[in-house]
Amino acid sequence: MAMPAQTSEAPVNADKPAGRPFTLWQTPGELSVDEWIELNAHGDGSRYELIDGSLIVSPAPPPQHQWIGDNLRQLLHTAIGDELAAITATGVLLDDSPGVIPDVIVVERQPIRDGARLISSGWVHLAVEIVSKSTTVTDRRVKPIKYAESGIPHFWRIEMLPFRGQMNRRLPVIYTYALDKETGYQLTHQVAAGETVELTDPFKLTLDPAKLAEI
Repeated sequence: MAMPAQTSEAPVNADKPAGRPFTLWQTPGELSVDEWIELNAHGDGSRYELIDGSLIVSPAPPPQHQWIGDNLRQLLHTAIGDELAAITATGVLLDDSPGVIPDVIVVERQPIRDGARLISSGWVHLAVEIVSKSTTVTDRRVKPIKYAESGIPHFWRIEMLPFRGQMNRRLPVIYTYALDKETGYQLTHQVAAGETVELTDPFKLTLDPAKLAEI
C-alpha cells in the first residue's frame, strides 16, 4: 500500500543520513529496537515510525491534536482499572520489531512497572489515532491494518479536521472499532461533537467528542 505524499519514507537499508548526530541502520536491511529509540530521541519534534519496511516521518502534531489526546488520556484514566494505564505518544513494537507511535494507548500496567522501554502490541487493549493533515492515509488505512494484524482488540480514530463524508457532523468525530479476528476491525460507534454515547466496551465511560476539544 502506498504511503501518503505528506509523509516521507525511506527503505530500512538506506544509507546513514549525512550530518545526523545519531547512528542508523548499523545492521544492513534492519533497524534495531535500540536504533529506533535513538532515532526518536533526536529531539527535532518529529515522529519516526517503521511500517512494513518503510520509515514514516511525521512532523510534530499541532496543539489541537495534542489537547484532544491529553483530554482523552485523562478520560480513559478515570475509566480503567488499576491494572491498566492510559499513555500518549509512546512507542509500540509490532511483532517485537520497531513499529509505531499511537497518539493514545491503553496498556497493561505491569510491564511498565517492570521497566519496559517500549510497549509490546500484545499488552495493548486500545490504540487511538488522531488524524492530522500529515497522517491522513496512515491513520485511516495503514495503521488500522497493522493494529488488527497485531491483535489489538480495539481501535479508535478521531477526525478533528473537515473530511470527506463528514456531512453535517460537528468536529471532532470519533469512530470506534472492535476487532473481529476473521474480518478485521468492525465499526461499533460513530460519535460527533455534541453527541453522547455510553460505552461499555472496552471500558465503561460516557463519550462526547466536544468535551475532548474544549479548551
